[in-house]
Amino acid sequence: MRRLLLGAVLLILACEGAATLPAPSQSAQRSSPPVPTIDVTDMMGAFPAATFFVVTGDGVKAIALLNHATKFTIPTGGAVQIASRGGQIYIADEPIAGTRLRWIDQASGTVLASYMEPTRRLVATAIGHGAIAIEPVTNRVLALYADGDKRVVEAYEPGSLKPLGKRFESGCGDRLLAGAARVVVTCFAAGELVISDMQTKPAVISAGLGPIVAAAMSVDGATLVGRDDATLALLRPFAMAVERVEPFRPARLVPDGIASPQAQDFAIGLITGDSDLGISDKRAGRRYISFPAVSRDSHALATPLGGLLANELFAFWSTGREARHIDLQQGFAETMATFSGTLALPGGLGD
Repeated sequence: MRRLLLGAVLLILACEGAATLPAPSQSAQRSSPPVPTIDVTDMMGAFPAATFFVVTGDGVKAIALLNHATKFTIPTGGAVQIASRGGQIYIADEPIAGTRLRWIDQASGTVLASYMEPTRRLVATAIGHGAIAIEPVTNRVLALYADGDKRVVEAYEPGSLKPLGKRFESGCGDRLLAGAARVVVTCFAAGELVISDMQTKPAVISAGLGPIVAAAMSVDGATLVGRDDATLALLRPFAMAVERVEPFRPARLVPDGIASPQAQDFAIGLITGDSDLGISDKRAGRRYISFPAVSRDSHALATPLGGLLANELFAFWSTGREARHIDLQQGFAETMATFSGTLALPGGLGD
């Protein structure tokens, strides 16, 4: 506990962050005046290193959690998608006609492998992730392609990116999720999940919510989806029946605002009338993050744009101009980087 508290204090001092710790139904206290910035590169070991990969008009920027430095920028072209898991980082973009897949060294930004699909396009997600994924069991890279009215999931070897063939097809699909031996394509407008467990024929089930706006899968295959009013539906690992989860409080669910930091553990973003950012206690493996509609000090949006990402300790998001994170244990929140010009969207997380 002392280690976490020390790390949180150092994190604020290093970046002039604001500290808030409300439950979603409460307002946070104003932070004390910021102290001069100091460079505490490793935070005395209080937190493990992490990297937030943000999609910008200048390319994919790798932003360090501990000192908020931009470690490197990877040039990209066209629509960009990122998949990350366990230190593996893959980037898909469209530099010319077709889709390019690249395996990136997360420490240096070096391209380790590349493969070009000359005529195919990934499903457009309008966010920096959701059309490529990594299977935890095999480490294979999966890509969700648009093929007329169909959606096709293709698999690639994780090291060479050599094509391994079609994983399965779906009649619809907006996001691609993978956990354990389960792969799910979610259909937002229909509120359906197309589920493939290893080599079994895909099954289509209804989430029972109508249209959905967010979906995430944990590493063990548990899947959580939600509709605009923050009503959720949970599909447990290897189960085929959904469990309804009533809203935690009156609020709107952040679009793409569900993330899973670890097995059967979910962070859920809510747009509320609160005046400050805050977190709830964990409830049945779910922790809610309350986002005010606008920043306290301006009329600028404070809600995530492009969804939510999370690891065991932090949730990460972008407001379109700022990359931000919040400590999921104590509620301390900070701005990691501010961008000018083009829109910035969350893509993935690395070590």
